Amino acid sequence: MKKAFVTGGAGHVGGNLVRQLLDNGWQVRVLIHHDTLALDGLDVEHVQGDLADTATLTKQMSGCDFIFHTAAYVAVENIDIPLMEKINVDGTKAMCRAALENQVKRFIHFSSIHAFQQRPTSDMLTEDRPLVQDLKAAPYDRTKAAAQRHVLDACNQGLNASILHPTGIIGPYDFKPSRMGQVISDIAEQKMFITINSGFNWVDVRDVCTTAINCIEKGKSGQHYIVPGEWSSFKHIAEIIAGLIGKRTIYMTLPFWTAYTAIPFAYLSAKLTGRRPSFSRGSLHALSVQCRDIPGTLARQEIGHQSRPLESTVTDTIEWLMKNGKIA
Repeated sequence: MKKAFVTGGAGHVGGNLVRQLLDNGWQVRVLIHHDTLALDGLDVEHVQGDLADTATLTKQMSGCDFIFHTAAYVAVENIDIPLMEKINVDGTKAMCRAALENQVKRFIHFSSIHAFQQRPTSDMLTEDRPLVQDLKAAPYDRTKAAAQRHVLDACNQGLNASILHPTGIIGPYDFKPSRMGQVISDIAEQKMFITINSGFNWVDVRDVCTTAINCIEKGKSGQHYIVPGEWSSFKHIAEIIAGLIGKRTIYMTLPFWTAYTAIPFAYLSAKLTGRRPSFSRGSLHALSVQCRDIPGTLARQEIGHQSRPLESTVTDTIEWLMKNGKIA
């Protein structure tokens, strides 16, 4: 029986990945920090430890042939940069060292589309695009690119690793929730009547996980694969949700630049409600500097990546939110 070691199993990607591995008959050992909500009721082995502690990771990883490294510090506001570097960069380096010590068969590293330089945004984004190098780049982008360089260095030392670069991830089993998961909930609860004229390339979390499992057998060592879905505006997503709940979800779509003027109000609202702001300067930067043309041809051809229609993803997400009492 195949046995996987999964980091970040309590997160959106990790929780979905663990479910698919179990459905496929795998044994799963999960490295957790504190939160286990996404794993409650699942037949998995829990281990706790420091992601940057190579010695401990080496012991915890023992007996597992396949590694899925999904753990990351994802943030675009109020960022603890030293912690982000420790988790995203040092943690990945330690994971690679532990994997080499254990001589694992395969190592799948989850990176991000943001690890690539986005400019020129008018060009097609493919795997030959350079990784982010600018030290002044957004911390998340910079640390994910640095982490990938450690994976590639480990490949030169014999690690059989592949790297996945998903676009914007959405979908069910989003317990925490993610930023976009919160946006979808707010739209469904009619808390976001105004949207901006922008969007992103969204991919279903379940399709990303299926592709990651495919990559075990089909992926090439040292290769990175862009894993996209389809581009859609926030307005279109709101319209899909409106059709599902039978209620109007937006009343106005404003030009993108107006969002910058509303940042102080978003932070004030967040402080008053104790909730994460619906948008920030960092999230707006990610929307303003993005490539629209992301074909994902290499992942589709080599590791069988398939992306379901966005409407199916949004429908399943709304149904999951309702079933689990996240929205009325």
